[in-house]
Amino acid sequence: MVERVTSTMEQTPALAILEDLVPNGIRFGASYLVEFGPDSPWYETSLTIAASALRNGARTEYHTYMHPPHEVRDSLTKLGLNVRELEQKDHLRILDTYDVMTGLAHPETPEGLRSKGREAYEHQSFDLNHWSSRVVNIIREGVAEDEKRWLHIDDNTSVMCHYTDEKLMIDIWRTRIIPYAKIRGLAMFHSLMMGIASDSFYKQFESLCDGIIEFRTGDEGGQVQHFARVRTLRGTSSDNRWRRLRLQNDGSVTIDADSKPRELGIGGWLKGPKKSRPTNQAFARDAQRNFR
Repeated sequence: MVERVTSTMEQTPALAILEDLVPNGIRFGASYLVEFGPDSPWYETSLTIAASALRNGARTEYHTYMHPPHEVRDSLTKLGLNVRELEQKDHLRILDTYDVMTGLAHPETPEGLRSKGREAYEHQSFDLNHWSSRVVNIIREGVAEDEKRWLHIDDNTSVMCHYTDEKLMIDIWRTRIIPYAKIRGLAMFHSLMMGIASDSFYKQFESLCDGIIEFRTGDEGGQVQHFARVRTLRGTSSDNRWRRLRLQNDGSVTIDADSKPRELGIGGWLKGPKKSRPTNQAFARDAQRNFR
């Protein structure tokens, strides 16, 4: 039996985009929620963050729901990484839920896990009850030292909303996934696309996380512009103003150095009512008005 360990709250190495948005740093043992619009560059940003983490020595799990693993590898290779070497050394794990869900190919087991005789708990099924039982075993048995302090990024956690009840998903995350992340000391990024679930679901998910980061896209002067901001960081102060993002030719994302942080958001459909958060329906209506 592996000795059970508790997570530490040490800071991760510098991560692209996030080092500007979160000056006090992202911490292991914490869970962060990314809320993104469907036309925002969250996918490209997630790969940019993963690539910078790997370059700076952080072991990284990239959990893909929306893209086959070979697309993730191609994108990371384009960003200048030796993906094969990183996987062989077990510095990079691509967790393949995409093929589990589509059934178009046999889901992969990361090479580093396979060489150690281990298996990702997400590998065989997307059924949350199955995930839950696997996670319970991991929590009870504890984790090996080399399983601690990883960066974990989901490309689109909200895909699970199509396969399970909202209440069940919240319960599993609250009682299983979040404790699992703490036991392993993960810096864990869950990601939810806006407008596909109930407002209650988003609020409950937000309450589980240590920080909330938003990605939005809007029309400014006839041009589509992308923005990101930190909305909440628990236990520390943060700059909540919107920052403009720029998509580069290699697929990476940077914060536009020429743009100034914005205090009021990007138009009424982003900042919402002053006293309350906009509902998904209001978000969609205001978005449509801005794109006419």
